[in-house]
Formats: sequence, structure tokens, C-alpha cells
Amino acid sequence: MRARHRAVFGGGVFVAVLFASTGMLQVSGQTRVPEGQAKASKPALTPWGEPDLRGVWDNASTATPWERPATLAGKTSLTDQEVAERQQAENALVAERESGKDFTEVGRPSLADSPIAGNEYNSVWYSEGRPRTIINRTSLVVDPPDGRVPYRPEVLKRLAYKRQIVSSRPPVEFSNDSWLDRDTGERCLTDGLPGLLGPQGYNSRAHIFQSPGWVAIASEMYRGRRVIPTDGRPHVSSAIRQWFGDSVGHWEGETLVIDTVNFADKTSYWWQTAWRQSSPTLHLVERLTRVSPTEIEYRMTVEDPATFTRPWTAVSPMVSTTDIIYEYACHEGNYAMANLLNGARAAERAPLDRGSK
Repeated sequence: MRARHRAVFGGGVFVAVLFASTGMLQVSGQTRVPEGQAKASKPALTPWGEPDLRGVWDNASTATPWERPATLAGKTSLTDQEVAERQQAENALVAERESGKDFTEVGRPSLADSPIAGNEYNSVWYSEGRPRTIINRTSLVVDPPDGRVPYRPEVLKRLAYKRQIVSSRPPVEFSNDSWLDRDTGERCLTDGLPGLLGPQGYNSRAHIFQSPGWVAIASEMYRGRRVIPTDGRPHVSSAIRQWFGDSVGHWEGETLVIDTVNFADKTSYWWQTAWRQSSPTLHLVERLTRVSPTEIEYRMTVEDPATFTRPWTAVSPMVSTTDIIYEYACHEGNYAMANLLNGARAAERAPLDRGSK
């Protein structure tokens, strides 16, 4: 289990200025505005006149699935009655969990088919451990119209292989010879793509800082940080490649647009989910719009011809929270990797051990 301690962010004058501009680590937490309801008055501005996105935001506040389930094929939205029924069921399940039962005891299958399936954390660590809001869309992916990520066929094959690896019956040809056989998340590097949206399931907060000409985003997961200029400068040379790419931002009215290119080629690595992998042909465009005092609409469009058959877009709410982001300490206590490799060696010796008895 990964330890969590109070966050200590990197030093430097710029980061100090950003912290000074935001004040406390906490923001006022309020109930989100239901989808379809009229939004509140115009969002506040920073002292220098930009839309104010500062604060801690939760990007896993909705129970809406990432991709549209097969049972809802062709259905883009839920009726008001369906939303109410699903919200009631969501609240009831969380109440059951708070009574001391695990989700498996109350018939909740959400983790079984999720991209985080295979992690052996107890459900108290996941976002499903608290009530989440039901919105009327049937998937966070809004384009293509079928609500599914348009993977290339060879990528789908690789995803199927990955699911076998994290299952109780991995492929017979798979081996745990080295830490290099495991995905980037298990190696405590990153789960990839620096977007603020994704079915990571836990550690789903992000702290946004602003100062004139700059935005910085500190993610809870892996303590990933991006410092994004918004002064109109171009991208750095394409010869400079990074795991999280090169991000530049600009304002379109009340929307912050972040354009990211120049990702490093890490396609030979295993990734938790294929759409997050660092690829030299990846292009990410994010749009953040504060639609109420307590909510940001987050929209991201992903384009990578090496991974997808076409560009695709997902949209999700990010809601303000009074939570404090704590350090995501992974490498310092990554006992799981050593235990996993030791277990693989023991499994390899098992036939010999049985034969010697």
C-alpha cells in the first residue's frame, strides 16, 4: 500500500509565487450544480483579470462510466428518472460500504470491469468509497458518437493481452523476469498522459495554481506537475521530448486551452491503459471552463494515429473540494515489485520443489 503524507512541492521562486497567489491549500467545497440546471453567476476572476481556476479539484466525482457500456449501446443520455434511480442506487451502495460491508458483499461489480481491475487494494481506497454524482450522459467519452475510444485493432489485441496479465490466469508465455515486464504504474513511474481526466479510481485530485502568464497543475497521482506558460510563446523544438510532452496554454474567453505535443517515445513500455501512453505522435488538447463556483468542465481531445483510428473527445466535471493533497509516495515503499518478482521466482521453482518430495 502506498503511503500518503502531507505534500511538499518543489522549491523555486516560480512555485513560491504560485502558492502565494492561491493562499491556502483548501478551497470551499460545495455541492456541484446538476447537469442541465442553470449555472450560477459568472466565475470569479483573478486579481490580474483571468478566469479563476485556482484550488483543489476532484476529477473522479461522477459515477458515469468512461466508455459507454454495451447494454447502453446507441443511447447517449439518461432520462431524469433514470438519473434519479441510479443516484439513489449509488447512494445506497455507499451507505452499505460505510456500514462496514465491502462492495463485493453488496453486489457492486464496478471494479471488475474497470481499467484499474487487477489492483489488490481494498475498495476503501477507491473513488467508489464515497457518493458520486450521476450525470445524464451514458459515458464520459462523447466523440465518437458510440462513446468508445477508437483503438486500432492491434492496440485492442495488446489491451486484451494486458487484461490476461493482470488476471489470475496470465498467458503461459508471459514471464516476470524483470521489473521491465510490468507497467509504468507498477514501476512507480507514471500512468501516463498528463490529462486531468481518466478512470484512475483513486488519488484523483489536482491542485491548480495561477500567476500572470502561467498556470501550474499538481496532480495527486504520482505527484505529477506541469508548469504551463499562457503568454503566447510557441512550443519548444520537437527535438526536445518529454514523458508529459511540452504544454503551452492560452485563453479563449473563459476557457483555458492547453495544447501538448513533443511526447517522448515510450511505446515499448507497458501502460496501465493504452490511451495514456507517451507516444511521439500523440497530440493532446485540454479545455478547462469554470462553469460555476464549484465546478470546472474538463474536456480533452486526444489524437494519435499510431494508437487510434481517429481523434476522440471525453468530457467530465471537476468539482471543488476541501481535501488536502498529500504526497503520493510510491517508489520509496514499492515493496510490491520486489514481492511480485520473488513470487514469480518461487512459482518457477514450485515444480522442482514438488518433484523433490
